[in-house]
Amino acid sequence: MWCLINLPNGTTSGVQCDPKRNSQECLEKVCNDLGIICEIDYFGLIPVRDGDSAEVDECSAKQWINLRNPLSLHANDRNHPILLSLRVKFWVPAHLILQDSVKRLFYMQARQELLDGHISPSSWENAAHVSALLLQADGYLYDPNKVFANLTGLERGSPLNTIDRRQLRRPSKRKCSESDVKRGSIASTVTMDDTISETIPKNIYQSYIVRPKFEDIEPEPMPENFIQMIAKEHETLTKIKMTATSAQYWLLEEISTLNGYGEELFEGLTIIEPSVRCKIGVSPHGLTIAKDDQKYSVPFTAVKAAKSIKRSFRLTYMNEEHEETHIELKLPNHRTAACLYRAITEKHVFYSCETVRPVVTTQFIRDLKGTIVSMFNEDTELGKRYVFDIQRTCREVYDNSRRILHARGIEISKVQKECPQAQASKLDQQLADEAEESDKLERLVEERITEAVTCIICVDNMMDTMFLPCGHIAACRQCAEQCDRCPLCRANIECVNKAFLPPVLRTRSQTAAAAALAIAAQ
Repeated sequence: MWCLINLPNGTTSGVQCDPKRNSQECLEKVCNDLGIICEIDYFGLIPVRDGDSAEVDECSAKQWINLRNPLSLHANDRNHPILLSLRVKFWVPAHLILQDSVKRLFYMQARQELLDGHISPSSWENAAHVSALLLQADGYLYDPNKVFANLTGLERGSPLNTIDRRQLRRPSKRKCSESDVKRGSIASTVTMDDTISETIPKNIYQSYIVRPKFEDIEPEPMPENFIQMIAKEHETLTKIKMTATSAQYWLLEEISTLNGYGEELFEGLTIIEPSVRCKIGVSPHGLTIAKDDQKYSVPFTAVKAAKSIKRSFRLTYMNEEHEETHIELKLPNHRTAACLYRAITEKHVFYSCETVRPVVTTQFIRDLKGTIVSMFNEDTELGKRYVFDIQRTCREVYDNSRRILHARGIEISKVQKECPQAQASKLDQQLADEAEESDKLERLVEERITEAVTCIICVDNMMDTMFLPCGHIAACRQCAEQCDRCPLCRANIECVNKAFLPPVLRTRSQTAAAAALAIAAQ
């Protein structure tokens, strides 16, 4: 059976799998075709519900398929291919990613989520820097002819030009054979330099505008010079000769601190107050609960219990006052409630634990009846329904990947160690040092010229007299009138003439003094 996998870069990859085998085999095949040898644990598969659409429902709460279940569970008709989508499930810091192919997939999904608003900068200054990194990562170099003077032609507050954005993407759906996929590896499919570098649209900066999200403060309107702000950041990145690969790396590092990074957002109604909406965001660092215009951060260590029954979800945690707090939600359907339960559990294990205990990877459980730690001791006879889909923690994935790459003799991806801001500062310092060195050299030359044209007798005035007949120039007028012989060759002096030295021998101070005298004479 064929499986069509939508990739984060907008293309579709096709792999042939046995429907009786686990879905893990499908994930491994598509990753292998994309040149991903290890670090597969970072990714997951999402079913495409609408078979007529190649676009995936990009809601924040993704319904990850269980990779240990047979692939046939996701087939509506054996005569038609299974439609799935490959997405990043566990967002890790860029410095932990060892393969360039994995880093590019991370970047392409981050790029899409930034432009779609799922990840938001904290200020317009930060948004300008992120937009510049996107431009540099896509292979654009700074060109002053492509910069708007202001926001003319761009309606402030309006959505982006979606037509221009689609022009930057390749067709979203494309059936391909297994050999086509191998030829179209991630190195060629996600890099858009070949398709967009030939003709750069004049409104390229407009197509890369990223809008910030302001927390607990009044939203600021887009600055009128925002395009110029992006262009200035872009010029700095081009000036320090940042490569596209390094720009991808630093973009991932930059967004790791932004709102919505690696977060799955679930929304429902509180059971106690049915009219009150509550949002629970599950991120690598813990939970974020937003209710009644108030927002609370709950680390995983503060979560005591979680339980999912049909559409209901109940969470117990310790608040900042060390008081036990309960929150119970009614979610749109039981599947969403189960996704919230799984997201909390899996993200806690992946990011916070040293290892995944064997009982987790083999158990079938129904609900969580204790703390997140004690759930590992649940009786496996309770539910007979598999919930967790995790085999390694973040630390285990990193260590295992290093061993695999070392055993195969593959060099681990290396990037610049300095961030763009540090590189820009280093460039400014380098320019300042060069200017200082040039100034020192110029002062040294002036000193040598001054010594060469100073009267050798009084060592005070400039040489301005020629001795005849020997022709030497060695003294000023006052000293020359007192000499009977040339101080250089000791020849008899018959007469002295006024000498005019070339203007090039004048120093800056002498030139400035001459100019001041000329102005005073006028």
